[in-house]
Amino acid sequence: MVKNVVITGVSSGIGRASLDILHAKGYHIFGSVRNQADADHLSKIYPDRFTPLRFDVQNHDEVVKASKVVFEQCETLSGLINNAGIAIPGPLEHLSEEQFEKQLDVNVKSIRRITNLFLPLLGAKPNSSKPPGRIINISSVSGLFNSPFNGAYSISKHALESMTDIYRRELRQYGIKVIAIEPGPIKTEIWKKNLNKMDEFKDSDYYEVLQKADKIIENAERNALPVENVSKLIAKCLVAKRPKTRYIVHKGKFVFRLMAYYFPDKLSDWLVHKTLSSTNRHRPI
Repeated sequence: MVKNVVITGVSSGIGRASLDILHAKGYHIFGSVRNQADADHLSKIYPDRFTPLRFDVQNHDEVVKASKVVFEQCETLSGLINNAGIAIPGPLEHLSEEQFEKQLDVNVKSIRRITNLFLPLLGAKPNSSKPPGRIINISSVSGLFNSPFNGAYSISKHALESMTDIYRRELRQYGIKVIAIEPGPIKTEIWKKNLNKMDEFKDSDYYEVLQKADKIIENAERNALPVENVSKLIAKCLVAKRPKTRYIVHKGKFVFRLMAYYFPDKLSDWLVHKTLSSTNRHRPI
């Protein structure tokens, strides 16, 4: 029997890599895209066991309309992979209310709306005769460690970490496992989309530091892990008998854990300041 999975944001990056590996493993993937061109392109590559769902996660009417296709075609979902997300960088002081709201709506609020919509297919009902599905939220190490000028994104991922814990504890009664995957720098387009974006803050007191942003992003990309590191982990989480509640995917996982969990705040503050003020070699995390 073919297992069904919903993945948001499959046109590129982690979503596309997850579509590829799960399709190869025999899953039927319902994958969201925002335009018809991407839907057509992916349908040609995956003529079987792939159903494109066209919606923007911020437009819940579109999401509901697309979800009807899933409810009509299957009785259960083995997994919901909340992957779609954006990063809006800049000093919190100077981000517009619209920018901040968009960051939270895409990375947090839409995930709640989409998750609640698919919970019946994941087995969130009393005495379900079907095996429960799993929810995998693509979070970030930014949900564990706060980087300056990446504040709105960090706040959204901290909120997603909290949401993951709450869903995991609330849905335990149904046997639904909820897992957070927390990547560090990964070879995707999410940060490249923010190259050359800091000129809007050129009149701010932060611009001397922000001018280094493109260099920091480029260096992070060069040292980033392959996207397959995340997609293979997603495939593992769907079938593992006892998956962990969260997984960090980071080259310097040990050092990162030290910074995120054990370093005193003032030491972390000093290290971030030193990174931003005296070198372009690394991101603050």
